[in-house]
Amino acid sequence: MEARVKQERLFDEDVYTVHPDDYRALCERLKAEGYDFPRAISGLDMGYGLRVTLHLTRMSDLAKVTVRTDVPYENPVVASVTDLWPGVEWYEREAYDMLGLRFRGHPDLRRILLEDEWELHPLQKRYDTGGYPLPDWQPAAWPDPEPWAPPPPPEPEEAGEAGEGGEAS
Repeated sequence: MEARVKQERLFDEDVYTVHPDDYRALCERLKAEGYDFPRAISGLDMGYGLRVTLHLTRMSDLAKVTVRTDVPYENPVVASVTDLWPGVEWYEREAYDMLGLRFRGHPDLRRILLEDEWELHPLQKRYDTGGYPLPDWQPAAWPDPEPWAPPPPPEPEEAGEAGEGGEAS
């Protein structure tokens, strides 16, 4: 099966939006391509689910890449990459602590900022600034097409439209 990934260029870096099941494989490929410095991992509540964003740099030529994947609130699990880049261990723990993102295979996934007794994840949009659940909060619909779906191919030009020379044929 082909990987479900969308690649875009944003300023000076490639941005990959990938299906959660393909996140780990893409990270392994980028590691093999020499991306050796993880600048950050961040989590974000998108309103329809949670997003993991990984920023990498290849130090030999300073090439940058961003990898992001979205997971549903009901199953916010993505593979850990701590064995590829040990420096991301605390980043993954913070994303777990603040948003509830679970990193499968993480060696020590536990809270890093809040007390162990906390049951909620305060940066989720379902909570107000005091940490109380919002009574009428509902998640937005999952995007259609899904975030990792490549854009549709361009429509073919109809016969008789202006060509490159600007004249109709």
